[in-house]
Amino acid sequence: MKNKEIPYVFHGPFKEYCIKYVAYKRSLGFKVNASSFYLLRGMDDFFKKYNLSSDALIMTKDMVEAYIALRETENVKTQHMRMSLVRQFALFMNRIGLKFYVYPVTDFVQIKSDFVPYIFTHDEVFRLIDVLDKIPVSSRYPCYHIIYPMLFRMLYGCGLRINEALGLKMTDIDLKYGIIMLNDTKNHSQRLLPMSQSLQRYCLYYTRRMEFPEAYEGYFYPSYYGGQYNSTPVYCQFRKFMEQAGIFREDGRTPRVHDVRHTFSVHALEKMVSEGRDIYCALPILSTYLGHKGIESTEKYLRLTEAAYTSLINSMTDIYEHIFPKVAEDEK
Repeated sequence: MKNKEIPYVFHGPFKEYCIKYVAYKRSLGFKVNASSFYLLRGMDDFFKKYNLSSDALIMTKDMVEAYIALRETENVKTQHMRMSLVRQFALFMNRIGLKFYVYPVTDFVQIKSDFVPYIFTHDEVFRLIDVLDKIPVSSRYPCYHIIYPMLFRMLYGCGLRINEALGLKMTDIDLKYGIIMLNDTKNHSQRLLPMSQSLQRYCLYYTRRMEFPEAYEGYFYPSYYGGQYNSTPVYCQFRKFMEQAGIFREDGRTPRVHDVRHTFSVHALEKMVSEGRDIYCALPILSTYLGHKGIESTEKYLRLTEAAYTSLINSMTDIYEHIFPKVAEDEK
């Protein structure tokens, strides 16, 4: 199985400049991963309908506003990403001598910061695994039914970000000792993540099913063409799997893939506390494992389930009982 990188091919009116834009962003130290490429290609394809001439390229205010308009079933975060992209691309085009409309930052939609992540119950985790393990074989995508059960187990078992998991190569996983090596993470730090014995065994089972060659060094989750899996279809597929497992938020939507990372955080802390580990020791361990810069970032992940709440609060009684004075009945 060959390890192919993403071919950055564009077909819209800005195709030549999209390639230059990618090179420019990389020269500044920015990552241009699969998700960034598909977003950029989507923008380029959107402007095909304007029939722009290659020697008279423009981007007007009306064109930009049409591109950034909120689409059906789209959330504001995705809309915000398109606003940011078209602004950055316009700034780049203006730097090389063209006159593109630059969408103002002050008009960006605001992303709510009070979003509460969804925490899967243990039963929901098992239900979703059951759905994944029953994915039918597809002649069009012969590895589809093998990859998704492994991917979810790794996301839930290690708390990886989706792009961290999809970017893993065979050389990043020590199957003998059950260690995952992440070399270029979100916070530009290296992490060594030990796996549970059950996850380690499943990884070995997975590699046998995938029939990787003995000297294979490509992606652990290879796409149909041998390159890196794109996260966008993964999001879509997991939503379908969650629907089949009957897992929904209160508003009727399915949870996000990133909520699996939140769930890992809560379940891991719950397990450490239930085993008698001091909360002061548990949080730094979890923070390091997740690749956070500090405990403050980890605390934001912990939206505790009702089942975990009492045990965790009880474990912290000695910490806070002298901080908050007791309130007499007549003071309530």
